[in-house]
Amino acid sequence: METRILPRGNFLDQTGPVVTPAIPASLGRIEDGGRRLTRLDLANWIVSRENPLTARVFANRMWRQFFGTGLSKTLDDLGSQGEWPTHPELLDWLAAEFMEPTLDGAGHQWDVRHLIRTIVMSHTYRQSSLPQAPPAEDRDPDNRLLARQQRIRVDAEIVRDIALSVSGLLVEKLGGPSVRPVQPERYLAALNFPQRDYSADRGQSLYRRGLYVHWQRTFLHPSLSTFDAPSREECTVNRVNSNTPLQALVLLNDPIFVESARLFAARAVNEGGATVRAQIDWAFAQATGRAPNPTEAGVLLDLHRKSRAAFAADPDGARKMIVVGEAGQPVTGRGVSPLRLAAMMTVTRAILNLHETITRN
Repeated sequence: METRILPRGNFLDQTGPVVTPAIPASLGRIEDGGRRLTRLDLANWIVSRENPLTARVFANRMWRQFFGTGLSKTLDDLGSQGEWPTHPELLDWLAAEFMEPTLDGAGHQWDVRHLIRTIVMSHTYRQSSLPQAPPAEDRDPDNRLLARQQRIRVDAEIVRDIALSVSGLLVEKLGGPSVRPVQPERYLAALNFPQRDYSADRGQSLYRRGLYVHWQRTFLHPSLSTFDAPSREECTVNRVNSNTPLQALVLLNDPIFVESARLFAARAVNEGGATVRAQIDWAFAQATGRAPNPTEAGVLLDLHRKSRAAFAADPDGARKMIVVGEAGQPVTGRGVSPLRLAAMMTVTRAILNLHETITRN
């Protein structure tokens, strides 16, 4: 079938010159051996040495995964229409390292693992994210010069994984069908053609990674939506992270986070030490990777004391709280009363709600 240039856009006028498959002349020429170009020719050119743009785009997107911002902020239209890279030589070097074979021929040609290893083993990646001296902060508030590591709120799926991991509930099985966690009743009521039924899974399926959570067309799970997962109505290259009060409500009240806090409290009581302070220090370190400072420890100890007093006045409330979820009653050591476990659960709920818990520092 011939394709012609249409004079003045008139599709009824087929007198214009014939157009053959090719790439823009400014980008070079695809060797065709005298035959008509095919889609395979185009695919081979896209990943060839004659077209370094593909490797640059991929390297820029991988940089964004580990630093929160690409060397060029423009991830979806890299080129003359996008932001100029802050470090163009670095982007070129990463693209060449990713695309080209090594001198010995063994090569890292299109080796994603090698590119990731190169980035995370660099001094730039391994820097502290602590703020630098005020003059440096004033000169480069967005850290485009990479004087420090970035603090990044993790993606929506990983927020759920963190809670499951520190509680010991996370099931790390790979692959398999989607899983259906608990979600509000009649959440899918708007999808009436046909009407959808939703039944939450039972057992280990509830504790699989957020990557496997079921999506019903554009209706993603509410907790994923709250933490800025896209609805898949269109391709999304770059997620924009928000910080809203609704996120704190999810971390406090979503059934999977409440259950995670319950099992996390049991771990703290069993593994954290003999005293409440030691248990709180242990739980805080498990979630954030550091020990609490005196002020933080004091706040959490005060929360534990007030919670214990409240549950002492409401023993039934304590017993109901420590049986929430599918995982069953946590196994605890001797002498651990429902009152003590419920008070520690209040503390672990607060720890899971910390900004630092869901932020990569």
